[in-house]
Amino acid sequence: MNFSRGRTSLLQFRPLVVYSVLAAFLLASLGCSYKPAYLQKSEKTHIGQRWKVKKIDPARLSPDETFAWEKMGSPQYVRFFRKLSPERERVYEWIYTDPVRLISFIDGKKVAYVVIDDDPSALNDDQKNWLFWSGVTTATVAGLGILYYYLVGSK
Repeated sequence: MNFSRGRTSLLQFRPLVVYSVLAAFLLASLGCSYKPAYLQKSEKTHIGQRWKVKKIDPARLSPDETFAWEKMGSPQYVRFFRKLSPERERVYEWIYTDPVRLISFIDGKKVAYVVIDDDPSALNDDQKNWLFWSGVTTATVAGLGILYYYLVGSK
C-alpha cells in the first residue's frame, strides 16, 4: 500500500481550507459596517449602529439630505436601521436632540413614516432559513463524501 499519496493530498488540501476560513473572516468583518459615506468624522456611541456626528461631507449627500442639512443643520446623531420588508432597504435616521426631531432616509430619500427593524442584517427570514438549510445540506453531503472516500474509496 502506498500511504504517502493520501498524506500528500491531505497536506495539499489543508492550506486551501485555512485560506478559505481566513478570507471568510476578513470579508465578514468588512461587511459589518453600515456607517454612511457622508460622515467624515464621527464617534461610535454605546448604542449599536449609532454615530455621534462630528463632520458631514455635503458633496456625498442626496438632494433630500442636503435640503434637511441646510434647513436644520448637522444632526447630533445618525442611526442605522433596516426597513421591515422583504427588500430590507437601509434606513438612516438623523437625530436632532434640541428639540427632539427624527428624520428618516431610505436610499437618500426622505420618508415620513417607515417601519424599521433593529436587526442590521440585509437578509430577511426566508433568506436566512434558506442559507441555514443550504449550509446544513452542503456540510452533510461533504461529510458523507469524505467518509465514503476514507472508508470505501481509499481501498
